[in-house]
Amino acid sequence: MRARERISWTELLHGALLVPLSVLNFAVLTLGLLMPGMLATSSGLLVVFSILGVDPATVDPGTTAIQRDPLAQVLLCVLGLVLLIAGLYAVTLLAEGQRYLARMLITEPAPELSAQVEGLTRSRARVTDAFDAERRRIERDLHDGAQQRLTALVMTLGTMRYQHDRGHDVTDLIDQAGHDARRAVEELRQIVHDIFPAALRENDLTGALDDLAASTETAGITTTVTIDLPSELPTDVQVGVYFATSELFTNVLKHARATNVRLLGHQTEEGRIFVTVEDDGAGGADPDGTGLLGVIDRIETLGGRVHLVSPVGGPTRISLEVPCAS
Repeated sequence: MRARERISWTELLHGALLVPLSVLNFAVLTLGLLMPGMLATSSGLLVVFSILGVDPATVDPGTTAIQRDPLAQVLLCVLGLVLLIAGLYAVTLLAEGQRYLARMLITEPAPELSAQVEGLTRSRARVTDAFDAERRRIERDLHDGAQQRLTALVMTLGTMRYQHDRGHDVTDLIDQAGHDARRAVEELRQIVHDIFPAALRENDLTGALDDLAASTETAGITTTVTIDLPSELPTDVQVGVYFATSELFTNVLKHARATNVRLLGHQTEEGRIFVTVEDDGAGGADPDGTGLLGVIDRIETLGGRVHLVSPVGGPTRISLEVPCAS
C-alpha cells in the first residue's frame, strides 16, 4: 500500500465496507425479491386451483382458511407482485448507491484526473519537440563533425595511395589520416555519450550518480552522497534518472550559488525510487524554467513525479520519484 497517497486509504476503506454491504445485499435480495416472489407464486397457484375448482386441501391437508379463500389469495398475489416490483427498485437503488460509493472512494477525483491528463499531454508535447530537436542535433553533429572527418580521411587515403604509387614519401599523409580517424572516433563517442552516458555503461545507477557528484566537487562545492539503490534497474529508468540528476547538478552550478549539496537515493518497499538533490543556495527555483521543465518531462515519461521545495533564500530540495519494480 502507498501510505502517502490518499487513494490507498480510500481503497482500504472501500474494502472494509464490502463486508456490511454484502450483508445488506443479501437482506435486500431476500426480503425484496425472494420472499415477495414466493408469495406471489404461491398465491397465484392457489388462485389457479380455485379457478379450476380444485380444493387446496386435497393437495395439502394443512392449508389454512385464508389459503382456501380465493379473494384473499388474489389480494396476496397482487401484494406479492407489488412488493416484487418495489424490491426491484430497491435493488437498483442499492446497486447505484454502491457504484457511486466505489467511484467516490477508489477513483481519482475528476479535477485531479483532468489536471494529470492535461499535465501529461503538455509533457508529451514538450518531449516530442525535444526528441525532434535532439534528432536534428544528432544529424547536424554527424554531418558537420564525424562525416566531414571521415570524408577527409577518405580523401587523405586516396592521396596517400596516389603518392605511394609514384614512390613519394607518404609519412605526413599517414599521420594526417591517423589524426582524422582519431578525431572522427572522438566525435562519434561524444554523440553516443549524449544518447547513452558512458558512466552507465561502466557502472550501475548508483556508481554513475557517485561519479556525477564527484565531478561537482571539482567545482568547489562540497557534495555528500547517501545512495541505496538496487543494482538492477530498467535501462530507461537509469538513463532518465541519470540525465535528470545531471541537469539538477547543472542548475546548482549555474544558478544556486550553493556551497553544499546532498545527493540522496533509495527505493521504497512499493518499488518506487527516490533521488533527491538538496543545496544550501539562494532558493527560489522557477518550476517553469527550461532546466526544470526538461527534468519534469524526463521523469513524467517514466510515469514519475518531481517534487520541488525552493523558498526564496533557500534551501532547495528537488526529489525525483519514479515507479520501478526492480
